[in-house]
Amino acid sequence: METTSGLQSKVVRDLAWLIQAPPVLSEHAGMQLLALPDAAAERATQDWLVSLDQDPQELLSALGAQSGVRRLGFYAAALTQFWLENGPSWDTRRSLSAVPLSSGRSRITAGQLKLVCLRPREALHVESSVKFFADASSEEAPDLGTSSYVGPFLHENLAWRLAEARRKVTCTESLSVQDFLRRELGQVQLRSVYFLKGYIFKPLEEFRRFRKLRSPPKEVNPECSTGWYTTDISAALNLTPGARLAVLPKLFWLGPAVARGDPPVILGEDLPGQQEAVATDWPDKVRQDVEEHFGKVQSALLLCELMPSTDGLWVEHSRGFVLPPVWDPTSLMTGQPQGMKSTAEHEPSAPDAPSKWSNQRRKYSERLADTARQPAPSLADAGVHIAVPQRLSEDLTAQHLTSYVLAAKSAARKGDGSRIQRKRLLHGAVQESEAATPGSVCRLVSEALQQLVEVSHPSDSHFLLELLVKPSEVGLAVRDCSLTFEAQPCAARRILDLGIAGGVCLRLAVKFAFRFQFSWDSVDTASAASLFEAALASDRSRLAGLVEYLAACSSLTLPVGSELSTAILQKLALPPADFAVLDLLCQHSPEHTMELTDILVSHGQLKLARKIEARRGDGSAPRVAVHESPEELPEIRLPAEVEVSLISDGCGLDALLQHLAEAGESVVGMDAEWKPWEGRGSDRGGSPVQLLQLAWAEVVYLLDMPALVADAELKLVQLLEILCSPSCILVGFNLEGDLRQLADSYPWLMSGAWRSTIEAVEMSGTSASLDGLCASVLGLRLEKSQQRSRWDLRPLSAQQLAYAALDAWVLLALLGARDSHLELPSLRTLASLPYGHAKRFTRRLELDGGVCAVASTLASLSQGKALQALVREHRSQVVVCKTLACVATLAAGARRLCLAVLPESAEMSLAQLTSSLGCASARLASTEELREHFRQPRGSVGPIGPALPKATVVLHQPLAENSLLSCGGGSPGWHLNLSPQQLQDWTDCIVAPIVAPIAS
Repeated sequence: METTSGLQSKVVRDLAWLIQAPPVLSEHAGMQLLALPDAAAERATQDWLVSLDQDPQELLSALGAQSGVRRLGFYAAALTQFWLENGPSWDTRRSLSAVPLSSGRSRITAGQLKLVCLRPREALHVESSVKFFADASSEEAPDLGTSSYVGPFLHENLAWRLAEARRKVTCTESLSVQDFLRRELGQVQLRSVYFLKGYIFKPLEEFRRFRKLRSPPKEVNPECSTGWYTTDISAALNLTPGARLAVLPKLFWLGPAVARGDPPVILGEDLPGQQEAVATDWPDKVRQDVEEHFGKVQSALLLCELMPSTDGLWVEHSRGFVLPPVWDPTSLMTGQPQGMKSTAEHEPSAPDAPSKWSNQRRKYSERLADTARQPAPSLADAGVHIAVPQRLSEDLTAQHLTSYVLAAKSAARKGDGSRIQRKRLLHGAVQESEAATPGSVCRLVSEALQQLVEVSHPSDSHFLLELLVKPSEVGLAVRDCSLTFEAQPCAARRILDLGIAGGVCLRLAVKFAFRFQFSWDSVDTASAASLFEAALASDRSRLAGLVEYLAACSSLTLPVGSELSTAILQKLALPPADFAVLDLLCQHSPEHTMELTDILVSHGQLKLARKIEARRGDGSAPRVAVHESPEELPEIRLPAEVEVSLISDGCGLDALLQHLAEAGESVVGMDAEWKPWEGRGSDRGGSPVQLLQLAWAEVVYLLDMPALVADAELKLVQLLEILCSPSCILVGFNLEGDLRQLADSYPWLMSGAWRSTIEAVEMSGTSASLDGLCASVLGLRLEKSQQRSRWDLRPLSAQQLAYAALDAWVLLALLGARDSHLELPSLRTLASLPYGHAKRFTRRLELDGGVCAVASTLASLSQGKALQALVREHRSQVVVCKTLACVATLAAGARRLCLAVLPESAEMSLAQLTSSLGCASARLASTEELREHFRQPRGSVGPIGPALPKATVVLHQPLAENSLLSCGGGSPGWHLNLSPQQLQDWTDCIVAPIVAPIAS
């Protein structure tokens, strides 16, 4: 893990893991295994990986050109192929991949040669796999060898995988395969090897004691990578104190996870299935998601634990499968090779997606298998031959192409593999036709597209487009494709006209024109505007195609400030936005970049906004020179005329309130500081805000929050209500996070303010850090050495106060720079942005009620003391409960919201909850419903304070006999301590048994 965690790129870390992780099999597996020849090759490979990590574009391009990389097996195979074709020590001259093999008599596809590499003295045939197995053996049970290692989804045991591997590597014993390879590669020696990487997972309690395998069979490498598995959710979530957890999608299952940022996220890559970052969270937050998943879907989840490391990184500490209670491996533990399949694998899903993960099965997990599979026949004895398509027996016509599209569409829908054969046949015919008569393919494609207008969908023409590139070059830019075709001008123009008219997808029409090397004509401004108006009335794909078409014509210009331009940007930026289209727009109309990034931020697409900013700048006039390193920049200093005032009592607050009254409408820079979390124990949620910074152009107020809470609480409430009102525009970097931390720290202070709609300007949309934003926009370095100092100690040092004041004040200067389209004036001038100018950059910010709503409700009941932090020594005095937000469906179809209160370690019975409510059915609330109706974060929901419509509270009957309950308080770190009688008095709750019985 240490070797890969230092690499920045996820795909390079995955590749490094595939190469460097210990193999699953040993030398006694009965096959020759792929391995680097010596230590020198290992060092050369490590140097190559480090170099590749500095510029992974070659690897990303190779992966992007491969089909199927959104599936884990294909992704791992593509990484392996890149290593063998480009890595040191292999010296690969040529390679063949995915060569289909068919049965001699029936011509039914029987397998494929996964990869054959031509090296100086041999042809190396490589069969590779990535597999995950759970050790289901026990010390008491008889030794079942490799059949005791079973897949977590019960698809196979390791004995079956070994039998499959031996079947595949022996395919080169077929004389027909040998003849084909000699024709393709020459007279060289043929060697077949197997490459298997993966993990073997041990029972959790055994994994706690020792991580290595217990008495593995001879075929298994005792040093292979291990993890844990369990059906006990609580045990999985509390394995390592202080760890953050993440549920890993399947494309994140290879290399050990590395997270960065605040909060830490596991970043992906710009590849299918990997674009979204994977969030990490604390065990209490993950628990409810996992419980909800298993409440509806019996499918395993892969969790990883991450611990803090150097440079602000969180690195994987362990990983393991949380398995459903019904998981039973006995059908695979036969002592023999055994494979299974799922009978429900192709059944339609239920109308309601049962869990946040299960509706993306290939992304996270699979169904458990339940039906035996039949072993495949031996490839060595089946008379295997290469399935090479025959040549087309007649000249290529447009009707051939039209028929191919219609047949391919049907075959793709039915899963018919014959489309691949037809594709190969026509692919060769297309090249022959173009070689005989240049421009003929352009004419034939134009005629075929015209015929398809009436009988197919506009996007079906992509089947034709794939005939114009090599299979290995699918996904590459046109300039990178090796096949070239000449344009027949009239035919190419007809293709574009079909696209503009909507008969063919315009984006595909533009790609056809590029493939045919069409000479683009410019489009005048009036015609472009008319085309944009028509595209706006259609779907977004047509608008994106128009952007690509006008860019190719060098006619993509949008007038600044026009309603048409704004409408175009708004439609293109709707989630999920297409980076390639937006990047093209900014390249041709850079003056719109800043507006576009603001729209992306307002839609929550921060990562995409940062990418646009990084590629194109912020759309303003050039600001500062680009520096290679922030350390070379001059340091930002707070202007001498800006006053800094530390407020720690009521008199100081009076002065601040007076300043607010005199200023009227204000633009206020806001920041907050609290004690840094040290990565130990559970004190993260208990770090209240220590210093609140409020900045105007001429003055910065530093509020000592603990002192003011003790001395002037009511004045603080008044101040926060004014700041959260429309008269103030709050400017911040991760402003929502600071406001939430403030609310979590002092909920009674924010109990009135949380209902307000806050006018906010978020500066973090286009940069990962405030110092990075200062460097790129202002050309100045922001000193951050005090960021993680002890803000809870008094007195604060002069360095801390200076740092805190500048951190808030510089936000105003950055906002002023965003508004400036001229050479940057002084920082003091930039910070003096008027309210009306700042208003153009605001977005409405609504905070969830959370703990503030609970505090507000308790205040109305005169029960403020019920809300308190649950410290460790008090846990023994209360019954710790969890509250599950649910949605019940009445017989008439109406919905009813409810909150189920039950012991923390218990499992709720939806059937009993349904019975207690007298309704037709009940389910757990979705994330969206939790946000909309309950306004409390997952893992912290309590029975008090949800938004209207009021939810029915159901208390598990045995809890009514306890003296004191501790329920969720609306935020991590806060708990609602109350008696069962108080809960009944305040909520009119139903008391009924709702816990599932414990299986014997």
